[in-house]
Amino acid sequence: MSSKDKTNNNEASKTEAISENKTKNNVDVRAGKLKLFSISSFVILLVIVLALNIIFSLKINNTSIDDYLTYDMSSTGQNSISDISVSYIDSLPADTTIRIVGLFDRPTNLKDTPYEYIVPLLDDYVSKSSGKVTVEYINPTKYPSIISELDPNGVYDLASSNNYVVYVNGKIIEINPVDCFTYDPEMLQYGYYLPTSNIVEQKFTSAIVNLTQGYTYTAYFVTGLGEDSHTQLSNMLSSMSIGSEQIMASDNFVIPSDCSLLILSGINTDITDSMSSAIKDYLSSGGKIIVSVNFFSTNVSESFPKLNLLLSNYNICIQNALLIENNPGYQINNDSYNTLIDVNSDLIEYTGGATTLRNSYARPVTAADSPYNYVQVTPLFATSTNASICTYDPATDNLIQNVVQGQYSVGMYATFTGTPTPPDVYVFGTTTFTSDDYINNFGFNDANIVFTRNIIRGMLKADDSVFVEGKPLSDYSIKTEYANSNTATVLTFVLVAILPLGLIIAGVVVYNKRKNL
Repeated sequence: MSSKDKTNNNEASKTEAISENKTKNNVDVRAGKLKLFSISSFVILLVIVLALNIIFSLKINNTSIDDYLTYDMSSTGQNSISDISVSYIDSLPADTTIRIVGLFDRPTNLKDTPYEYIVPLLDDYVSKSSGKVTVEYINPTKYPSIISELDPNGVYDLASSNNYVVYVNGKIIEINPVDCFTYDPEMLQYGYYLPTSNIVEQKFTSAIVNLTQGYTYTAYFVTGLGEDSHTQLSNMLSSMSIGSEQIMASDNFVIPSDCSLLILSGINTDITDSMSSAIKDYLSSGGKIIVSVNFFSTNVSESFPKLNLLLSNYNICIQNALLIENNPGYQINNDSYNTLIDVNSDLIEYTGGATTLRNSYARPVTAADSPYNYVQVTPLFATSTNASICTYDPATDNLIQNVVQGQYSVGMYATFTGTPTPPDVYVFGTTTFTSDDYINNFGFNDANIVFTRNIIRGMLKADDSVFVEGKPLSDYSIKTEYANSNTATVLTFVLVAILPLGLIIAGVVVYNKRKNL
């Protein structure tokens, strides 16, 4: 090989080595840039996440920014308090302090528990109360002093309650989470609690109203006559600032002097002579009473002679018979015992505009043919003109139907004219206006219960302007008024503008970086 060839080979080797070094350097530089870009991107993302968390944790007027950006768009507003509650709390003085204390650790796993509806709603009270409402969770086993702080006189058994306590100016109302719902009555018979509606807001707002205003009236339920439970009716009364107590039926029956309304709801046995005398005296002084009975397996042989003797003073009689509706247009699900009844046209305003109401296993309620013209009686509801009745035959233990058909009244109202203190007497031949079973099935918004609420308001001049209706649990549709305006603007801005713009910027940055490598 000549010297010239050797020289050419050396130069080629040097050129190749330089090229390899340049390529290696370029790879190292590109890898370094990619590494730096990756680390920088991660750091920037981390800073953004931390910054957003800090921003969302900030509070404005004791409300976190995160709460301002949280929306409940469900049709029933399960986790949002209504304008009724907001307006009432806003109307309270600025220095009002409403303390809500859960006597247990704050629940963390809310799904499929009662707290799924309670905890977020209470948070909404805080966010919309301008600092007037606070919510705490204090476990008495860890902090025993909370019991004496809330109840210094030891009136309530708070230590083992696991309830919520609403505290205002030294007064408290306990709220059991279980009582914040209505339940399917059929399932309750077997010991199962199947919720049918959410009355969380109703319970807490009623407590707030009654603690800040005080109970205006007191209703007394007569017990000891095999009567229906009255938990839900008591809840409704509470929402109207009407407290409720109980009087046991006895031969020494006395009606307390503070009784604003006497209620015999779903009784299955007759009253005593002393009860009849005490109730008559009470009504003679302008007393108010609601009586509801039905005709069912628990009372088919009870004709209520002493109760009817009392009611005869007000020209009302409850018959010992079962109403049968023969008109298919009035039957509910082809059931002649569960039917519709027509509302007296003069009373439609009491039902919220409904012209028919529900009726179940009813007794006819008729006039008693009183000769006294100062007794004024008004029929409330009636069957179709094709109804009939059947009576119980104890000899055969069967019901015997009367073939004669006609129209029957299912409720009556009586009062006196020409007296300064007239009584108010409402008598229902069905329990669909007062029973827990009915309210649990159909809720507080049902026309029957609206009617009951309105007649009580009329009798007592009670204010139910702060009444919060129950919320059905089965409605998951989006409420349009919650899904427009500010909510829609924010969601649109985030989804249509911010996110796409962020992706575009990220794409441009990545493209430029890779193009220059």
